[in-house]
Amino acid sequence: MTAELIRALPKYESIRTHTNGERSYATPIGPCSSVTTILSGTRDNSGLQIWRESVGEARADFICNLASFRGTRHHDTIERYLLDGTEPAFDFLNTPYWNSTRDFLHRIRRPLVCEGAVYHPLRYAGAFDCIAYLDDDGEQPSLLDWKTADKIRNPAKMYEYSLQVAAYTAAANYVYKPQGLNITRALIVVAIPDETPQIEELSARQLTQYMQHFEARVKRFTRARA
Repeated sequence: MTAELIRALPKYESIRTHTNGERSYATPIGPCSSVTTILSGTRDNSGLQIWRESVGEARADFICNLASFRGTRHHDTIERYLLDGTEPAFDFLNTPYWNSTRDFLHRIRRPLVCEGAVYHPLRYAGAFDCIAYLDDDGEQPSLLDWKTADKIRNPAKMYEYSLQVAAYTAAANYVYKPQGLNITRALIVVAIPDETPQIEELSARQLTQYMQHFEARVKRFTRARA
């Protein structure tokens, strides 16, 4: 007998706090560090520091703030389109990234929830971008993660993205287990201005492997703050 598709998932809003520059979430199991805080606190940032020194602190801050604003706008644009079909008006900052991602969005058969907060017994939490049925999904939907970049992301950056997505997938499967959710595929869609997006598709096996790596980062993060 074929299992029924998941018809809907509740959306849980984020309750975020910041302490000493680190983000955490209030969850039913208590305060949990954010996925991004764990990853940023356990990776080698020497390359980033060298870059900041090479361009200057003021320029580096401007670039980082612009990238953050751009990413937020891109997420908001996609969410609105998935919820009510509204296409964004032209603007010089957002439209080139929208043009990159738009054709991929046609693969989405049915979105279930966008920008939902989840948590995990490993004491981490975060907000995933989208859970949706793609045109080639079976009984279970996929987790989708939206990124923006000015050029193809290098393997080191995609590795960090993959750890993030694996953590969100495991947390979503935990939180939505009562609804029968068991995601076994995730896609990272990196919008590149007016070009075909860079897409990284993670299988069930890869998600398991990346989750093991993320668990190691959680342990390192926890030890450093003990």
